[in-house]
Amino acid sequence: MAEHRIQVRWQRQGEFSHQGFERQHRIHFQPHVELPVAGAGNDIGADPEQLLAAAMSSCFMQTFLALAAKKRLVVESYEDDAEARLSQRDDGRFWVSEICLRPKVIFAGEPPKAEVLAAMYDKSHQHCFIANSTHSTVVIEPR
Repeated sequence: MAEHRIQVRWQRQGEFSHQGFERQHRIHFQPHVELPVAGAGNDIGADPEQLLAAAMSSCFMQTFLALAAKKRLVVESYEDDAEARLSQRDDGRFWVSEICLRPKVIFAGEPPKAEVLAAMYDKSHQHCFIANSTHSTVVIEPR
């Protein structure tokens, strides 16, 4: 099995108490690839909920592109405006209850028929590693 490692780095800045603390940190993916991250609503980088939506979107897209390539369909471009939606459970805990993917795919030449495209979206979801790793509902709203 493959392992996918990251490093999270955080350092205290200013006060650290039950009333608040700095949430800004960095995630290192490879020696020269890092991403600024903080809590929700920050203006310096991604937040964890956005990262989950990004992981889902990226995995779904790569699965879709692999399926298109196997069908000998040439994809010119792929865009997604994904969204992670938070909800509160009955026990009071918050969770990402739904991730909405909104793919927009442009094909070279004649695009596949609607039913073929719908089947490709469904199969992409079924085979997406991230979708298979979460309890979040995944909604696909093609554009």
